[in-house]
Amino acid sequence: MAAALRDRRRRGRAPGAAAVAAAEDDGEEQHLNPFLSDEAPSSSRIQFRNVASRARWLEDAGEAEVVDGKGKLWLTTGVTRGGKLYYNVEEIGFLAERGALVLLDDEGGTIGIEETYKKIAGGNYGCSWDAFQAYKHLKLLGYIVGRYGVPWTLKRSHTCEVTDSPKSMADTDRCSDRANGVCNDITESLKEMHIDGIYPSFEVHLPNSKFKKSCPGIPTFLLCLLRDKPPSRNELEAVENKFDSIPLKFCQVDNGRISFLSFDSVTLPSLP
Repeated sequence: MAAALRDRRRRGRAPGAAAVAAAEDDGEEQHLNPFLSDEAPSSSRIQFRNVASRARWLEDAGEAEVVDGKGKLWLTTGVTRGGKLYYNVEEIGFLAERGALVLLDDEGGTIGIEETYKKIAGGNYGCSWDAFQAYKHLKLLGYIVGRYGVPWTLKRSHTCEVTDSPKSMADTDRCSDRANGVCNDITESLKEMHIDGIYPSFEVHLPNSKFKKSCPGIPTFLLCLLRDKPPSRNELEAVENKFDSIPLKFCQVDNGRISFLSFDSVTLPSLP
């Protein structure tokens, strides 16, 4: 009886031990994304942190300039221009929900979360509400997410391996438009193919404790948001051919439900 009791106790402690081991294995993700937890992410719950950065909203630029940075959030969030850090609206919404950022207006007053939601939902700053939901979901999973075509920084590490991109990244001036979020050249190319509703919104990287904005490497995948009706097979193939060196994933947001899709070519065996 005593032996059976000890056995039950050992089995009862096993999940805890597994959780500790998993936490140690996930140290890299925890290092990169301080918001990861064992709890299921909630889109409506606002979390509060003891230390928060402050950023001033710039209406003309459609972004916020960080005036008082706290912690290490800047390692995988925001873009650096001229030695200053800027957040776009989806980053602002995500950080504000977690109490990691206080958004200020021109007079130093606080812009509340509801007003931030209105900025995102209006879709006037390069991010729609659906795109924000997709961004937030990926960030809560620990991914490093940046806007497609917008370099993290204009500085490049000397040790960074230069690779060809499906679009030209050499012309950083064209690719640093925070309001549009995508390069004009690839957008126009897709319009010429009559595919106005499909283009990459985000570049997504796996969690990486050695991630550097000056040398981010090739994205793990590009995320395209699906709008209105689903694309045809020909449309999907046309878009994928434009980015044959980087995998594409597609995201559909329907009443808060987020679905991720990918398509692979499969060769069926010949039947005898």
